[in-house]
Amino acid sequence: MRYQATLLFVVSVFFLSSDNTLKLFSIQASSLVAIGMLYIFVIEGLVTGRFRLKSHPLQGPLFLLLIWALISLVLSWMDPSKIVPETVYGYAWTKGANSPAVRGVSFLIRLFLSVFAIEFIISSVDTKAKFFTVLNTFIIFYAAACAYGVVQVLFYSVFNYKFGNIVSVPHFRIGGYVGEPQTYGILLISGFFPVIAAINSECDGIWFSSRALKGILVMAMTSLLFSFSVSMMLSVVVTLLMFSAKIRKRILLFFLLGAGTVIFLFYDFIKAAIFLKLLGEISTINIRTLTWILGYNMFAANPLSGVGIGNSPLLAESVADTLNYRFAVLDFGALRVTTLNTYLEWGAETGAVGL
Repeated sequence: MRYQATLLFVVSVFFLSSDNTLKLFSIQASSLVAIGMLYIFVIEGLVTGRFRLKSHPLQGPLFLLLIWALISLVLSWMDPSKIVPETVYGYAWTKGANSPAVRGVSFLIRLFLSVFAIEFIISSVDTKAKFFTVLNTFIIFYAAACAYGVVQVLFYSVFNYKFGNIVSVPHFRIGGYVGEPQTYGILLISGFFPVIAAINSECDGIWFSSRALKGILVMAMTSLLFSFSVSMMLSVVVTLLMFSAKIRKRILLFFLLGAGTVIFLFYDFIKAAIFLKLLGEISTINIRTLTWILGYNMFAANPLSGVGIGNSPLLAESVADTLNYRFAVLDFGALRVTTLNTYLEWGAETGAVGL
């Protein structure tokens, strides 16, 4: 049962959307499967009389992160300066799980489900045969997700035809079937290093040839580049540098040549969409940089524990009121204004310890 649930979770990860297209009751498929995993774990524990998780190196940091997120959220409830203003309760989007009364708890539960899913998978995949079946299943669905983005780019470049989720303003960006390009970028980077590891190991348990795996890697690089998710690209580059000693030099060379080829073929397009976009965001005041200013000031005011996981959009307008910037372009009541930078947002919500 555990093994089947793990396979189902791997598949569900790819049924991801930034709107309600692939959700059930506004909940992602992977979260629903994680809830099922928790149910299996509890029932097994009650039947056997013991609740045990397999020990592994990631366990400590994962649980410390979860515990700190809980502590920082409780501290935010105790601090008068972090109390959500009454006006926020009248926002159009502060309903249901986004209500100020439960939003922090909702995000804490999401983090718990993420950590628990990792624990459940590591405890359940306890043989080489299971491991390779799970890994190969992941690679199959990952290849399909990458291919979708490549086909989007080809159809737009050759036939000027758009399908799936594509952002046209201010420039062309692919969101695959997921929706928002940044979310698609997150899905794309999730498979970079499992695929590199599969190429690196040349293990008999992998169902795919080294050539096929390299083809998947090229599709992943192409799709990621055309998602124009700069933070996701940065995370891949930093991780490559961190683990370069453990990756075969020819794989690193292949990765660099592949990325270089794509950049060369689409240089003008990529220059306008990435480099000019990045420079423009850094050097001008726009919606994105305004959210950066909000996130930074929220972090600066609460450097140790932050404002509590999930709570930054609830305090965004009150922080904006204390600054000498024009925030008229941000409609806090109609739209959920989040810090459009993952690192600043995490720092604002969980402080320096969480970051």
